[in-house]
Amino acid sequence: MLKEFGKTILEISESESDIKQNIPVLKMYDDKELIGTFNILTNEVIENIDLADYDIRFAQKQIELNRDNYLETWKDYVGLLHA
Repeated sequence: MLKEFGKTILEISESESDIKQNIPVLKMYDDKELIGTFNILTNEVIENIDLADYDIRFAQKQIELNRDNYLETWKDYVGLLHA
């Protein structure tokens, strides 16, 4: 499931909702290639595949600006996936 807020996309897969259901994550892509994963609650980088410093700052700023929307959507989607 995908939900777009501006230029940022929140992606939640069914397998992630099972494994990390208590850790909401935001995945960052560049040219459709995954470059990093962030914890929405803490802004922490969970997985750094190919993140530049500016990518990290951009993603953290987007998370701060959209945290409430991301968390609400995360909870809704996880609820739907487990219904």
